[in-house]
Amino acid sequence: MNEIAIVGGTQSQKSLVLKVVTWYLKKVLPRVRTLDITVKLTRCMDKSNAMGYCLELDDHKTFEIEVDKNLRLYDMVSTLCHELTHLKQYYRKEMVHLDCGRIRWKKKVYKETFEYDKQPWEKEAFKVETQLALDCFTEIL
Repeated sequence: MNEIAIVGGTQSQKSLVLKVVTWYLKKVLPRVRTLDITVKLTRCMDKSNAMGYCLELDDHKTFEIEVDKNLRLYDMVSTLCHELTHLKQYYRKEMVHLDCGRIRWKKKVYKETFEYDKQPWEKEAFKVETQLALDCFTEIL
């Protein structure tokens, strides 16, 4: 059974995040049962001007997602879908961080400094986030 922990935010935000993460996992990674996911609701936009982050920790099954807690409802759901898409990319080893500031995406290696909006893993996450968010609202919210 996947373990999901939510840190920070209000009770209603925590409930929303749990629903969205559970829904996403059932939809996109339905056979996966061994993930340990912590979602932190913080003020990450204040620090870095990013709405969210996804980090793969040491064991390939532990992930930390950070989402700005001040986002409006739709933006929070779409940002979660975006970051969960990165989780999927890490889990399936479509995206792997290598040494010396390099990232392997599928079979091609890129420098971490590669232009953000041209990174193929970001292109994929942006491409699917809107439809996933709309599906999420239709199906569970």
